[in-house]
Amino acid sequence: MNSIAIIDIEASGLHFDSYPIEIAVLKAGEVRSWLIKPDSKWTYWCAVAEKMHGITREQLVKEGLPVSIVAHELNRFMEGFEGVLYSDADRWDVDWVDTLYYSARQSRQFHIASIYDLLGGDARALFGNCKAELAASGRFTHHRAESDVKMIAEAFKLAQKR
Repeated sequence: MNSIAIIDIEASGLHFDSYPIEIAVLKAGEVRSWLIKPDSKWTYWCAVAEKMHGITREQLVKEGLPVSIVAHELNRFMEGFEGVLYSDADRWDVDWVDTLYYSARQSRQFHIASIYDLLGGDARALFGNCKAELAASGRFTHHRAESDVKMIAEAFKLAQKR
């Protein structure tokens, strides 16, 4: 298994009131990403998280798409896909995707699981090491969803090979 579908999400912080601000999906070699305009009920913002991803709330208000459009476009991108989207932080990502779809009053049409479910024994530890090496390589913009899905995919392939 060399090619898997991957999802990555950047958020307003790591808090029970946090929400998704950027989503990217890598599927069949194609990447789609969305900046999300915060729903009016989404108010939590963490300055530490902002320093990590570099996305300001003001940028989201100006450049982000409304939650209903992002949810619709994400479902549309996943149409006909029978597989699973894998995440390296599935517990957070599932919650954030559910937050998006709840706010949009839509149902998500895909399943998210842990990428670690695909990795046995040594490959689990190798995946984390490979991801850290790639993050330090300067080839990826770490903590930006589109770049991170590509980095996660490459780390997954490297961990399987080693």
